[in-house]
Amino acid sequence: MKIILILLFSSILVLAQESYTIISVSPFYTYGKYSNKVLSNSKAIYGTVNLSGSVILSSGYDMISMKYDDWNYNQNSFSASALFRISDLHLKLAGIKVRGDFIDNLFNQSFNYQDEVYSITSELIYKYNWNYFGIGLNYSNSGKGFNILKAYNMNIRYEFFFNYYTYLSFRPNCYFENSTKKLFSFASKLTHWFSPDFIGNINLTLGNRRYYFDNDLLTIYNQYETQKLVLGGSLDYSIIDELNISGGYQHTKFESFSVNYFFLGLRSKIIF
Repeated sequence: MKIILILLFSSILVLAQESYTIISVSPFYTYGKYSNKVLSNSKAIYGTVNLSGSVILSSGYDMISMKYDDWNYNQNSFSASALFRISDLHLKLAGIKVRGDFIDNLFNQSFNYQDEVYSITSELIYKYNWNYFGIGLNYSNSGKGFNILKAYNMNIRYEFFFNYYTYLSFRPNCYFENSTKKLFSFASKLTHWFSPDFIGNINLTLGNRRYYFDNDLLTIYNQYETQKLVLGGSLDYSIIDELNISGGYQHTKFESFSVNYFFLGLRSKIIF
């Protein structure tokens, strides 16, 4: 709770020093059901400050708890990003720090351990008419815990509008690990405005990837197993002016298990 308050007060401090247009705060809850009987709960909050459209600052804090018969795992993550727009050229910087505590309940806590993951991404995006072209490089380091590794992800972005109501995104990804492992995946997302108050999204990822950090959503898949498939969708509906409710489902398949996620959240916005 203290970290959440710090995030909000930091945003207010920045706004006091700069011109701005929009403040957004979005709390989310996610429930995960694993095929191996593990259950997870996530409580997250995200904040965004749009400074006259030329600079967009975002941050997030996520608390995840996972439970099984003989162990618990609690994870906290802090993420932040900054988008700088200079005409049609955009520079996006983002990072996340994850810390987890594994608690063994079977062998008198003799197998307890902590893990940490750091991930940073820099991306250059160019806008041409209704098209966006981007290339980004990500570095991840899990220097503490059960699995120690250093990894790089190269991301390509191509996004465009079919028309005023439909938006399509393609994001190929290449993964390189210090163990010489190389992986490739391809992600796509379709967004459609059914009306100004009602938006639908469908997303699909095929291939293989690990430690993938999404610099748009500020989320990371820090499972050591290789991710094989992601399929999901969401709906956003405007309840009242500047307040949306968002809900959705996502199925994620790894090498030896799969997870069904259900999420619900609010997107609030104050325009000055």
